[in-house]
Order: sequence, then structure tokens, then C-alpha cells
Amino acid sequence: MDMDRRAWLIPGAIVLAGIILSFTIYSVRTTHILGAPEGDVGALRPIHPNEHVIGDPEASVIIVEYADIDSPYAKEFQQTLAQLVTEYGPTGKVAWVYRHFPLIDQHRYSVEHAEAAECVASLGNRTAFWRFIDLIQANAPGSAQFNPSGYPAIIAQLGVDATAFNECLTSNRFSAKVEADFANALEIGADASPYSVLLIEGREPAVINGSVPYATLKEIVDAAP
Repeated sequence: MDMDRRAWLIPGAIVLAGIILSFTIYSVRTTHILGAPEGDVGALRPIHPNEHVIGDPEASVIIVEYADIDSPYAKEFQQTLAQLVTEYGPTGKVAWVYRHFPLIDQHRYSVEHAEAAECVASLGNRTAFWRFIDLIQANAPGSAQFNPSGYPAIIAQLGVDATAFNECLTSNRFSAKVEADFANALEIGADASPYSVLLIEGREPAVINGSVPYATLKEIVDAAP
């Protein structure tokens, strides 16, 4: 990736020494949608026990991510968040919640990927959802877009029954769930993938618009109560 696309733009004061964490982080590493309405982060849907969560849902630091599986910046941020929960998840301090934000105008298979991930989650073990996304992104890195014709090989690795998966996907069983995630993303003002809300106990919610480096998130987590 060329250097100008690796530049970070973080407007506003971030006073970590004073633990002032009610800020907005903007990154140039995003995949944007056009015409996204201004939103209200207060409209963030409460976290449900049945959602896709890694870590303790009662953690003091929770990152709620809205992402398009094929987005190159979401792929990047996926690795950052995986590293974060690997380090802090066992301590109970950090949790990662994944919600769908498929940008069909940019990634033609994004809705299908989101619904396929939900089908896998319903048919596989508790890690199947996350492993499905990891495998898709590993097989289509960067700006590449994964073709659904490759699903059979992916679900075979996950031990998911092919017939049941195809029936689930063709019936659009989880279309309403994906649409609900997308609608809520717009409600809170999402205009890019990934678009995340940082929830820190005792602080105002903060928006992370795009992909930010691990060091930035680590500093925030370490400064949190």
C-alpha cells in the first residue's frame, strides 16, 4: 500500500493523559458510501446476548463494529481487533461485537457474504461465524472480492453441512437480520466500512470511522478504567 493511503487523520483533541475518551477518530483508510445521513451514536442498538461477540459482553471496553466482509479496510481492522481481543479478552477488559454493513454498490457479493456468515453461524460451532469471515478474507486479501462460488470449499473446512447451508442461503433466512444491522449502522451515522462505536464504561461513546492501527487502540484500552 502506498504511503499516502497509510496516512492517519485524527481530528479533535485526544487527551489520553486526562482520560478524555469522548472523541471521534477518523481514518483515511475507509470504504465510503455516498449520501449517508448524519446519525446519532445514541441510536446504537443495545447488545443482545445472541450477537456475535468475542470477549466478555460486560467488559469495560466494548467495540461494536459494523463491517462489509469484502472491504479492504475492514479486512485490515479485522486483524487489529483480533489482536486486541487476543491480548485483552482473557482479562475480561475488552469485547468485540460484529455487525453487518454490506456496501452492495461497491462489493457485489457483500450482502450474500453477510447472510452466508449468519447461515454458517446457525449451522456450525460457536467459532464458525468468525472462521468463515477469516477464511473469506484470507482467500480474497486486500481489494479482492471473494466469489460465492468458493463457498463450498470454505464450509467444508468448517464442517458445515453443504445441503443445509445452501437451503439457508437460498431462502434468505437471515436477510432481515442483515438489513437490521445495516439500518442501525445508518442510524448512528455510518458512512464507511468499517465503522465502529467504542464503548468505555463511564465515558461517552466514541466513533471509530475506518481502520486505525493497533497501537492507537491499545493506548485507549490501557487508559480506560
